[in-house]
Amino acid sequence: MNNILHTIKNDFLSVSADEEGAELQSVICGGTELLWQGDPKWWAGRAPILFPFVGKLKEGLYIHNGKQYSWPQNHGFARRNKFSFAGSSPDTISFSFCGNDTTKSVYPFEYELHVTYKLAGRSLYTGFKVTNKSDEDMYFSIGGHPAFNCPLIQSESEDGVLGETLEDYEIVFSENETAGTHIITKEGLASNEMAPFFDNSSQIPLSHELFDKYQTLVFSNLKSRVVTLRSRRTGAGVTMDFTGFPYFGIWQPPGAPFVCLEPWQGIDDLPVSTGNLAEKTGIIRLAPESEHTCSFTLTPQKLI
Repeated sequence: MNNILHTIKNDFLSVSADEEGAELQSVICGGTELLWQGDPKWWAGRAPILFPFVGKLKEGLYIHNGKQYSWPQNHGFARRNKFSFAGSSPDTISFSFCGNDTTKSVYPFEYELHVTYKLAGRSLYTGFKVTNKSDEDMYFSIGGHPAFNCPLIQSESEDGVLGETLEDYEIVFSENETAGTHIITKEGLASNEMAPFFDNSSQIPLSHELFDKYQTLVFSNLKSRVVTLRSRRTGAGVTMDFTGFPYFGIWQPPGAPFVCLEPWQGIDDLPVSTGNLAEKTGIIRLAPESEHTCSFTLTPQKLI
C-alpha cells in the first residue's frame, strides 16, 4: 500500500493526512505529536473514518430490499479504501470516495463521501459530507475514531522531568452527566442494557483497570458537546467539540499508550437487531440527491 500524504500547516499546527482512507497521520502542536502513530503491536490505526457503518453488524450481515449483504468487519469499509485527492489550500485538504466494484457488492448505494480537514487557528476541523447519488433512500452511519498519545510525555526529558503515566490523565466532559455506558456483549454488540457510570459527574480518571473492565465505553445522548483528554500534571491534551454526534465512544486496548475519543452518528447493532438496514439503531436515512453534513473539531491544550 503506497502512502500518499498531504500536509497543511499554520503557526500552531502541522497536520498530515493520507489518501488511504483519507486518514489523519499526524497532528503536531508545539513540537508534540498528539496522534497515535499506528504501532501494530497495539493497533495499526491512527484516526480511521467510520463509514457506512459504525461498530459491528449482528452476525456480520444486514438486509436491504429483501437481499442479504455481508460485512463482517467493524466500522465499515471506507478506512480500507483509497480516496481521491480533491484539492488543497494552505489551510485545507479534501478527499472524496465513491466506492468501487468491491464495495458495491456489499453496499448497494451510489454515493460520494467527501472529507475535509481545515486549520482554523489552534483548531483542526474534520468535516464529512455524504451525497446520495442513488435513486432510492440511502442508509448509513458515520463517525470518527482518532487515537491520541496518552501519555503525551512517555520518557524522561532532557531537563530531568519524569515521563507521565496513564494515571496522570483524565477525560473531562463539559457538563455533569448522569448516564450509563452500553454493555458490550461477548459478540461485540452494544446492548440496550446500561452499566451505571456517571452520577452527576463529568470526569473520568484514566487507569489500566478502567480499560480492563470495559471493552469500550459507549455513551448515548450525553448533554455534553465538548470533551477534553488532559494531563492532570500539566493540563496538556486535546479538546474535541462533537456537536451533532449522538453517540460517543472511548477505547483503549488494555495497556496501550493511547486513548481514542470517538464521535459517532450510529452505533453497533443491538442483540435484538432484525438485520433490516432501515431499522438499524442510529441509522441515517438520506433521500436521493440529498446531502448530509457533520463535523467535529480538535483543539490542543497547553502545548504552545
